[in-house]
Amino acid sequence: MGNGHRKKPFSGKQKKKQLQAKREKNLSKKEEDSDEEIEADKHVVRKHTDERKYAENGGSLLKKEQFNNKDDNITLPSTRKLLGPSKRLHSVFDKLSPREIRARRKASMKAFTRLPSTALEVSVNDIYTTVIDFPKRPSWHYGMTKEELESNEEHYFRQWLDDVYNKYPREELSFFEHNLDVWRQLWRVLEISDIILIVVDIRHPLLHFPPSLYNYVVKDMKRKMVLVFNKVDLVAEHTVYAWTKYFEEQFPEISIVEFSCYPRDNRFVDDTSTAFLQKRTKRPKKRRYQALGIKELLLACKNTNLVKQDVEVNWTELIEQYNRNATVCDNLDDITEEEEEKIDASQEESSSDVESLDAEENIKQIENQLKVANINNIETSPHKELITIGLVGHPNVGKSSLINSIFGKVVVSTSKTPGHTKHFQTIHLSKNIRLCDSPGLVFPSLLLKQLQILLGMYPIAQVQEPYSSIQYMAERIPLESILKLKTLEDNEWSAWNICEAFAIKQKYYIKTSRPDVYRAANAILRLVNDGRILLSFKPPEFFTSLKYLIAQKNEIDFQIKVESEKMEINTKKTDKTEIFEELNNQSKQQLGGYFELLINYNDGKN
Repeated sequence: MGNGHRKKPFSGKQKKKQLQAKREKNLSKKEEDSDEEIEADKHVVRKHTDERKYAENGGSLLKKEQFNNKDDNITLPSTRKLLGPSKRLHSVFDKLSPREIRARRKASMKAFTRLPSTALEVSVNDIYTTVIDFPKRPSWHYGMTKEELESNEEHYFRQWLDDVYNKYPREELSFFEHNLDVWRQLWRVLEISDIILIVVDIRHPLLHFPPSLYNYVVKDMKRKMVLVFNKVDLVAEHTVYAWTKYFEEQFPEISIVEFSCYPRDNRFVDDTSTAFLQKRTKRPKKRRYQALGIKELLLACKNTNLVKQDVEVNWTELIEQYNRNATVCDNLDDITEEEEEKIDASQEESSSDVESLDAEENIKQIENQLKVANINNIETSPHKELITIGLVGHPNVGKSSLINSIFGKVVVSTSKTPGHTKHFQTIHLSKNIRLCDSPGLVFPSLLLKQLQILLGMYPIAQVQEPYSSIQYMAERIPLESILKLKTLEDNEWSAWNICEAFAIKQKYYIKTSRPDVYRAANAILRLVNDGRILLSFKPPEFFTSLKYLIAQKNEIDFQIKVESEKMEINTKKTDKTEIFEELNNQSKQQLGGYFELLINYNDGKN
């Protein structure tokens, strides 16, 4: 018999004690980590009075009286989250205080007053009364070590946060990015990009357009910029036209392009009609892209007249390639469901192959760049043989979907959840042109926090108090009518009543058989972000003036006349009345119900 020891019996009672000791050990470890984070938070928030500590720690972040209020009990995210490395890059935002949450919830239970339609009109001066600068990358050179570079960036970022919170009251500041690693992604994209595409949601383009970024890219960096109105299928054509004219007046240095991953519904002519808003259907679930505006986007990049040494781009060939792809997409409307399923399956299979090939290609490019780049040589320019088109913007505006639409298949991952893209990634459009997708980033501003939630900048799952956002929306659009809720006896709606009625309609209940109001509020917010409930802002004078309608009709008439001359319509129809009627009919198709307003306006003038 061997000399090995026999196993001792291990009872269930002993096993229970062992597990209990293990849990206590893990719990004490978590408490130690939590204490470290709390101390780090206090260190960040506390206003330094000792000059030696101030010099050692690189400055403070907030005034003591702003966050040491016992009623608020609020601290910023820890410096570990702000500055420390993480395996999964994620956005960090400031949190509401318990007092703010209670006050907003109480206010949501009061009846609101419906505002006039002009409350949806916004302008640059109204939204950005004060432009808050965003953090720029500190000056650096290739001779610096990694530690020196990161230390400078961390010190600068802390100082920037300190300045922001010292200059503006915390309750007036919007949600904005507090994670340095996310800002670093933007810095890299701006550095390597020759053309910057700012992608905005056409439902609220001005709110997604940071003037500080525009000034920095156009005036300081002297880079080419293109503004992309994304998701144009969600609003009427007249709204897109009005915003285009407004941005051309306010920001003449940029080009504007309309874009959508899905085809536009030609029946959608008035995005302010309650009857039509009730009939809105969910956007297609299929991941087969049939985008609008790719050709115009490439033309806008071409028209920037970018000249880069040793780089020649055949834009004409790229545009022709898109035309061939567009013809294929147009023909997909006539195929059967079985053929469509085969195409979708083949696209998913090819997209997986492309992703693996792109990953290998990117690794090779990085290796080649490391070989070429000499960190001791300040003149090194590793991206000089490529034209890089960088996509930047707020979360959930559709940057990654735009890239997938250009390729006609999934090449980058997308999600309805804001902040899905974690790191910037490059995808080659041709041999010497590449697209650079960046993570969505919320810039600092004085926008209302409840408005930012409606804009899709903040993850709905993390919303602490959704009712004030519901009230903001219900004050501007007939939300109870759009959701087809039962009318109240007193007919006085509040945000809380709307959420409660919607919970009953959708059968959302908690264990005590009461309506789950919080779940209903979150569900409404998801409908807004998905476009099924339309909250669309307009430029100034949209409802009080006909200047946009008159300008649009004049452009439509001019285009039709030019086309009629090309087709020699004037030789076949000598009667000018018939030509005028044809112009009116085509204008009526594009302007919809707005056309009658123009007729009445012209009759009144005469």
